[in-house]
Amino acid sequence: MAAANHKNLRRGGARLPAVGWLTPQRTVFTLAAGAALLLAACGGDSIRISAITATPGEGTPTPTPMSVLSGAGGAALIPVPPRPENPFAAGRDLEAYLSGGQPDLEGCLQDVVRTWGLAMEVDGPRCFSVDIDGDGTDEYAFLISFAANSGPNPSDLWFFQRRGDAWRFFNSGRALANASTAGLHVRAVEDITGDDAAEIVATWEECGASTCVTHLMVATHHNGALEDLAPADAFIESLVEFDFDGRTVSMEGGMVASVGAGPQRGATHVISWAGSRFRLETESGEATYLVHQVNDADKAFAAADYSAAQTLYLDAARNSTLPDWKAEVGQAAGRGELQAYSMFRAALAAERSGDTAQSLMLLGRVATEYAGSMHGSIALQYLQALDGGATPGEACSAAEQYIESFQALYVSFWDYGSANPQRSVFTLCR
Repeated sequence: MAAANHKNLRRGGARLPAVGWLTPQRTVFTLAAGAALLLAACGGDSIRISAITATPGEGTPTPTPMSVLSGAGGAALIPVPPRPENPFAAGRDLEAYLSGGQPDLEGCLQDVVRTWGLAMEVDGPRCFSVDIDGDGTDEYAFLISFAANSGPNPSDLWFFQRRGDAWRFFNSGRALANASTAGLHVRAVEDITGDDAAEIVATWEECGASTCVTHLMVATHHNGALEDLAPADAFIESLVEFDFDGRTVSMEGGMVASVGAGPQRGATHVISWAGSRFRLETESGEATYLVHQVNDADKAFAAADYSAAQTLYLDAARNSTLPDWKAEVGQAAGRGELQAYSMFRAALAAERSGDTAQSLMLLGRVATEYAGSMHGSIALQYLQALDGGATPGEACSAAEQYIESFQALYVSFWDYGSANPQRSVFTLCR
């Protein structure tokens, strides 16, 4: 599982005490420490969080599965139910035990952990109590996780509500994500939206043959029900760092261990509350290959920031330090074509900025300095069309018709793998 940088969970505006389960490693946390945390969490703030972890520490009494015991007045106590055939569909199986047994809620249901054969260690808290819906009564959350031979543990987060003397199962992480979650990790429990009720910030993983994608979940009580308000595209491949500062989530990663990904650079997803929804912004890491600098220029061009695009294109056309990925992997060198393309696009950016003289000068340079390249020849066709009285749009059509004679070669050149934007004949000058 990817390493992560954790922030302490918080209560209201104050940090909760730093305890073992807040560290990146899987750690042992005793029930004595849990009791201290419970006392600390019951202060005067509007959000009360009771969090206990993962694995009983040394010296902690080991609960045993209950048989039918007698309670007060001779009433039979309800035992831990046996492990069901499909545990992830069995949230309601625990309702009777929580309501009429002897559940150790503060100890994170260790008797259930043992009876059902759950993973003895989990990342983050295994359970916590907090008022999710703002009704003044704490809900109880319990992480169910099974050890896997490889990859992240299949897991789920179950939510229970108190109704009088009884507990009711009312939702789960898998239902919120609409997916079979694995490696589910509660990262923070805090009021992010300012409604005086806690949100649960968690991540879960989806792994393929060569890489894992980390998805974000922000469970919150919204429109009368528990919902996941994280943006649908709030996920990142190969997570290397996770950070939460009380309002904003940052997930850094993006480097994919796949031969088909092509040249890669890191990325950071920043997810923040925007007053009515969560907003996702992506920040690209430093360019590691020349094609990345070209990608940045194309992004500015697509945003109609033609002045910035022209500067970036000219920087790429002059760049001699960023490596040429195609040459590195044994393909035909790509630097000359990338530089010719960059100067051609700089000419287009100048034209759209209203600087016709600069545009014509740059087109002439591409046509002469890169005469033996595809993009040098394309620039010549474009320039000849303009000289013949064509508009820029008509010159673009002439260039596209010219490319059709070597379209397969052109498309092949622009194959820089799945981690980079795909380009075609019709992305050249439109």
